[in-house]
Amino acid sequence: MFVHDISPIMVTIGRFSIRYYSVLFMCAFLLGLFLLNKLFKANGINRDYLPPLFLTIFISVVIGARLGHVFFYYPKYYLSNPISILQIWKGGLASHGAAIALIIGVLIFSRIYKMKFYEVADIASIPVSIATSFVRLGNFFNSEIVGRKTSVPWAVKFMRFRELDGSAPAFRHPSQLYEVAIGIIVFVTLWTLYKNKKDKLQDGCILYLMLFMYFTLRFLVEFVKEYHTLSIASPLTMGQYLSIPFILFSAFMLFAMGKIKAKQ
Repeated sequence: MFVHDISPIMVTIGRFSIRYYSVLFMCAFLLGLFLLNKLFKANGINRDYLPPLFLTIFISVVIGARLGHVFFYYPKYYLSNPISILQIWKGGLASHGAAIALIIGVLIFSRIYKMKFYEVADIASIPVSIATSFVRLGNFFNSEIVGRKTSVPWAVKFMRFRELDGSAPAFRHPSQLYEVAIGIIVFVTLWTLYKNKKDKLQDGCILYLMLFMYFTLRFLVEFVKEYHTLSIASPLTMGQYLSIPFILFSAFMLFAMGKIKAKQ
């Protein structure tokens, strides 16, 4: 068992503080830019499209993830404290909102630049999958989105996490690290598949596989995550309810693609 008492602030210079979350968030997008460049080059895509696509992904993910957190989880709090909506360095991003906004953003981009939607979406899905790991690692440093109480050997006591009943911090599942692992698993799977089988894959396969894998694994991890917004009497967490539509839709699309390919 481990005790987590790390400050979320990496360094302070005068009145200016740099948080681990902010640094990891930017690292996620820098890695994403690097990966997008490699994918553009490998596919012979004009790299003049790279800056606007990267900007589209960045804006879509940030706005979508933040608004997803605001309206899916804590609408009353944020609507009564609107300035808090802008404070993303304190954490509070929802992958469900990010996924919706990313699809919309890529759709708009593909229309403007007259590119195939699935071609762009498949490429964008790969770096986005690993970016989730950086965000969840940031959540770990912030001692937020913690897991439920447990006695497993790898349990973590988050000293900066405030228990609702005012009791001393308890040992909990490091659910943030479980989701770090999810991002790595999904990324390695997509990267390997795309690199070795891209000529045999149908357009859109990578996008829907990313959605299916990520939200299915996320659904499972939610069983050991602390409840947010919903009562513990609820059979599922909010994250699980939000994941179900993504799982069903992506599974249906993958199934339909398999049927189409079988007929060819």
